[in-house]
Amino acid sequence: MSKENRTIKKILVAVDGSKASLNAGNQAIDLAKKHQAELTALYVIPSDIRYDYLEDIDTARLPGPLKGTVMRAMEGGQKYVDTVKQMASETNISVRTDVVISSTSVVKAIVEYAEGKKMDLIVIGSKGMSGIKRMLVGSIASGVVTYAHCPVLVVK
Repeated sequence: MSKENRTIKKILVAVDGSKASLNAGNQAIDLAKKHQAELTALYVIPSDIRYDYLEDIDTARLPGPLKGTVMRAMEGGQKYVDTVKQMASETNISVRTDVVISSTSVVKAIVEYAEGKKMDLIVIGSKGMSGIKRMLVGSIASGVVTYAHCPVLVVK
């Protein structure tokens, strides 16, 4: 199949609660409607939250204070992906949501998730949030564009 005739059946939107990621969510919903595609909203918890306690995520094995931090981060991430689901609620688009903890980098987590789930398109905001601090403009988006196996739409 040539790239010009590529069909879009599975769309991944990576969100972090920033204005740009909410714009990306809206754009992803519009594209999902247009292409009658499945939409997944993904939030990635950065690896530094774990302080390298483990490679896999088994919150039962985490020390108490860290377990609380991870659980709060997962709850916060779930709110962000649920926002996309809520934005799509007036459409007939169903939105899957997922919150993952990165074992390496947010970029790698997004790229590997998209590849593993055979996504046809990744939609991402042009700049995001990292905790309270704004990240370098486009650092995550730039990395995803560089390493993704599929087209990436960067939304302002």
